[in-house]
Amino acid sequence: MPGDGLRRRLRRRPGAREAGAQAAGARPTQGDKATAPEEQEHAPIPLTELPEVPVEHTHFGPLVDERVARALTSIQQWTDPEWVLVREHMDVLHYLSQAPMVFAHPKADPVRHFVNHGAAYGREPEPGFSMERYLARYPHRAGSGAAPYLQWLREGKDAGEIADPAPGIELLAPALGREPHEVVELLAAKRADLRERFRTGTLGEMLAKAVEVEPLLGDAWKEATSPKIQPFVNDDVARVIAAVADAQEQAGFQRARLVMVIGDPRWGGGRRMEGHIAHALARRIDPAEIVVIYTEQGGDSPPGRFPAGVREVDLSRLLTNGPDESPGEELIEPAQRQRALVELIRSFHADAVVGINSPLLYSSMATYGRALQATERLFFVFFCNEQMMRGNWKGHPLKQFYRNLDLATGMITDSRALVEWFQQQYLVDDTALAKVHVFRAPVDASLPVAARPEPSPGRRPKVFWAGRWDRQKRVDLAFEIARLMPDVDFVMYGGAVIDGVGIVLERPDNVQAPGTYAHITDLDLGEADAWLYTSAWDGVPSLLLEVGMMGVPIVGTLVGGTDEVLDEEDCWVLPADAGAEAYVAAIREVLADPAEAKRRADAVRERLLAQRTHEAFTEHVASLLLTEQPDAEGER
Repeated sequence: MPGDGLRRRLRRRPGAREAGAQAAGARPTQGDKATAPEEQEHAPIPLTELPEVPVEHTHFGPLVDERVARALTSIQQWTDPEWVLVREHMDVLHYLSQAPMVFAHPKADPVRHFVNHGAAYGREPEPGFSMERYLARYPHRAGSGAAPYLQWLREGKDAGEIADPAPGIELLAPALGREPHEVVELLAAKRADLRERFRTGTLGEMLAKAVEVEPLLGDAWKEATSPKIQPFVNDDVARVIAAVADAQEQAGFQRARLVMVIGDPRWGGGRRMEGHIAHALARRIDPAEIVVIYTEQGGDSPPGRFPAGVREVDLSRLLTNGPDESPGEELIEPAQRQRALVELIRSFHADAVVGINSPLLYSSMATYGRALQATERLFFVFFCNEQMMRGNWKGHPLKQFYRNLDLATGMITDSRALVEWFQQQYLVDDTALAKVHVFRAPVDASLPVAARPEPSPGRRPKVFWAGRWDRQKRVDLAFEIARLMPDVDFVMYGGAVIDGVGIVLERPDNVQAPGTYAHITDLDLGEADAWLYTSAWDGVPSLLLEVGMMGVPIVGTLVGGTDEVLDEEDCWVLPADAGAEAYVAAIREVLADPAEAKRRADAVRERLLAQRTHEAFTEHVASLLLTEQPDAEGER
């Protein structure tokens, strides 16, 4: 291995101990660890009287200038090819700035110190080489002492191996439109230019004068020997910039008028609030002017959620995974993840930013809230809180409404019930209440009215139910109702739970569980005599809007925002504390009079069509979220 032999040859030279004691006889300091004993044992023996190198005067000052000249004089002129290779490429000023022990001993040979100790103590021979980063990229180059550096000089450098100390070269090269080796060349050129300007140019003169005024600025001289160049500052910064650049590439490097920041694609029935907003604004602006950013979990959105042309950006993948890491491995510190999101949001120069269930956006508000408020129009969408298994309540309305009310341009919810809760919980006054807006989701008039089941001998009535199989949706209550109606079949669709704790109950024999579905039209509602909706708490369920539009009679719980869909005039509504017997009585009433059930179901559809139009929703959304556009010569 190159370098190993050089160290052995140095140690075999006679008289090394005496010469070393003369060259570095002082006790080692903490700044250079315990290099002195090794240095004393293996210090070089001059073969000939070395010519004295003249002092070159720079802005670093006479002490540094004289020490550099003395170090250059102390370098042995051996003809060993490996020694010559290190000597010719070593940057003495750079090396001395890293090794205070060597700097402190005028006769110490920096080349010899590097060969014997430099790699072990993290000393780099030149600004463009980092042993740590080189070996991280090319572990097969590992070896003792100066061996990796010698291999790089002999083979690796010409082969295009990257040894530059700058972090994130491979990550940032695509963002700069360059190949990694081109970035290295640019960094080397810029680094050399800056250092020369510090040494002999106006920049160094300015720093020297500043140090006279504030001596503490003198610490900057060490950095001036190998300046850090933005954005190649540290790995976190590199990952953040690369993530923002990649995200913008996903978005086509185009600005947007609306940015929606969402935790995940939120699979499930219906368009959901984000889909309704996007479809509404697509009536006023090009859908390509809408960008959706996923912060916690990426993936494709459900078909039909957004109009064609909406740009979706998976920022979560960029913030948690590098190109070769397994999913879910967090690479970027939380503070830097916040910064990446904030920088990305700002880069779009949007009319409005709408946050929907994004923990990263909420955490970013704690750090960058005032800064975002100064440049963005911020809106946050809130749905109902969730009750945990121990009875305690959690949710964004509880935790984030009061924290962000002053910072936001507006707060959005889908139900009047939640607005009333805000008033009661936080004593919201009229001024603050003016910031709270209720977006009444429009219904889909294209949904077909399901045919009513035809009576036939031996046919068993069917009641449909759908939702998450968890405590909120009262699966236990639905099962109890089914047990009390053994002559009726219950078809219960269901999926995930809210807190990882599922419902473990014995399913009655008359309950079918087909699993989940993609869209309400996938269900054979022509077989449904009634729809059962049970819930312990709720907002305005999209599911109820869909069922109501398809003409199925509804028996449901009156809780939270469900009263904005369910009405006792045309539905069979039960209070939140109603028992199974009350639901059984309501379902029996539906089954007993199919004509009246159909009349009521048709009335629900007509009521929803009148109350929840696309036109009204579009006008409300557009007037709140879009700003007036200037003429062609103005700027947004």
